[in-house]
Amino acid sequence: MVYLWGIQAPRPGQPFGAAATEAAGRICGGKRLHVAARSAGPEGRIAGSVVAEGKETSERQDVGRALIRLGLAWQDQRGPSSAQLRSLEQEARREEVGLWQQEAPTPLWAWRE
Repeated sequence: MVYLWGIQAPRPGQPFGAAATEAAGRICGGKRLHVAARSAGPEGRIAGSVVAEGKETSERQDVGRALIRLGLAWQDQRGPSSAQLRSLEQEARREEVGLWQQEAPTPLWAWRE
C-alpha cells in the first residue's frame, strides 16, 4: 500500500470520505500508475507521489493534487508538504468545493469516530 505524500483524505465514515475514495477510483481506474516513493514510515508504510497516466493518451494526473483541487483532501500540515499543495488547498477553500462546503471541516488527524 502507498500513502499519498503530502495529503490527508477523509476516511470512510467521515464527511466526504466516500467521495474521496470514489474520486481516487475514477482518477486511477484503467490507467497506468507511476509511484515515486518519497519516504518510509512506521511499519513499512510508503508515502509517495502517484501519477495516473492514460493508456491511450498522454494525459497524466497526480492523484494527491487532484484530490486537493477537488476539495477532497487536506495538504498534510503534520509533515513535509509543498507550496503547490498549499496553493491548491487555498484555491479549493476559496471556491468552497468538496469538504470546504462545510463551515469547519475536521481534518483526518483531528477526527474521532
